[in-house]
Amino acid sequence: MESVSLDTLTFDHPAASRPARVTASLHLPQAGDRRFACMVILTSSAGVQRHREHYYAQALNEAGVAALIVDSFTGRGVRRTVADQTLVSAAQMEGDAFAALAHLRSDPRIDPARIGVMGVSKGAGAALNAAIAVRQRWRPDFPHLFDLHVAICPGATAQHRDPATHDRPIFFMLAGRDDYTPAPLAIDYAGRMRQAGNGRIKVKIYSGAHHGWESLGPVFDIKDAENWSCCANFIEDDGRHFVVAAGRAFSEPDYQAWARRHCVTRGARAGGGTAALKRRATGDLLAFLATHGFGQSAVAKPPQDGVIRDPVPSRA
Repeated sequence: MESVSLDTLTFDHPAASRPARVTASLHLPQAGDRRFACMVILTSSAGVQRHREHYYAQALNEAGVAALIVDSFTGRGVRRTVADQTLVSAAQMEGDAFAALAHLRSDPRIDPARIGVMGVSKGAGAALNAAIAVRQRWRPDFPHLFDLHVAICPGATAQHRDPATHDRPIFFMLAGRDDYTPAPLAIDYAGRMRQAGNGRIKVKIYSGAHHGWESLGPVFDIKDAENWSCCANFIEDDGRHFVVAAGRAFSEPDYQAWARRHCVTRGARAGGGTAALKRRATGDLLAFLATHGFGQSAVAKPPQDGVIRDPVPSRA
């Protein structure tokens, strides 16, 4: 493991305009005579966790893929954002991701044509935002894009009005019993992206799974969690949020204030993962990466509608 310092990429967004230096850890497969594909891993609201981000880095390494875990919190003096998602915004994490992309493109051990981004929950939302075409106009001085995106249980209450992407492969991995970042919202977003022209979107729903299935054991309550699942809105091309329930558009800070008064709730359930589920989901992730040249083996194509439903046994 190698430690890396990154100066975040700031861009034209109210929540992503503050400079910051964050740290990351680079995990490389066993040495070889080739350049490695690499996945940038963005964290959930809980921050870097051994059972989640480090677990995925190890799984990627075993499949011959490098991993760069970005810690968006510690350098900003934050431990977790579960109780207050404004402490570090998804837009700031997006800027961190692009700083990581710039760093990796300069590393001779990394293949600059095979750098993807993935994340769980909050990090998954940032990974999806990095795929949205209109947001590239907000980064006029940074022309590079990720080659692939993976979103595990992403929040999708805020969806871009124009969901067009740069047509890079995107994999939505969703939990059927998720009451924190509900799967139906992400399924809708994936469908809108597909209708906007990206035919390389795959969706898999783990029907009996809860949010944060990487945590093995019983389902637990996150009592202090800010839950934004009832705050449906569309992000306009200028970055404002059009709130359906209010019938009007808000600036970023005004939207945050409105939402906390009208639609944000407290509490969510998470965990409940099993070793079998974690193994199955990880296999699906690695198979998706391999399909697009980020691994060793070829796999079958997904169904035509891109949606696969896996009847995972539920845990109460």
